[in-house]
Amino acid sequence: MVNDKQDINIEDYGEFDFGFSTVDEAEVEEFESKVRSKVAEESATISNDLEQKINKLLEVRSGDTSKIQELEKKRKEELLNVEKIIMPLLKNLQKNPDDIYIKWPNRKDVIEKQIRKIVAITRS
Repeated sequence: MVNDKQDINIEDYGEFDFGFSTVDEAEVEEFESKVRSKVAEESATISNDLEQKINKLLEVRSGDTSKIQELEKKRKEELLNVEKIIMPLLKNLQKNPDDIYIKWPNRKDVIEKQIRKIVAITRS
C-alpha cells in the first residue's frame, strides 16, 4: 500500500493557479443580496420604462380618430356613387306613375352594366 505522505511530494507538481479562491458563506450571501437588489432595481426601471411607453402610445392613440374619419369619408363617397347609379332608374320609374306597364327593351345589357358598377363599388 502506498503511503500518501511519503510517495507524493506536492512540490514535484510545480505551481499552477487554477484561478479560483474560496469564500465564506457571509461573502456569498452578501454577493447574492447585491445581485438581488440590482435585479430588482433594473426590473423596476425596465418595467417603469415600458409602462411609460405604453401610456404614451395609449395617450397618442386616444384622440386619434383620423383612420375612422378616413374610412367614414370613403364609405360616404362609395354610397354616393351607388346612389348616382340607382337614382336615375328610380326617377325614370317615377315619371309616369299612372302607367302600369313598363316598356324596357334591351334591359338585360343596361342592368348588367349597372350591376357591375355597383359591385365594383361595394366589393372594393
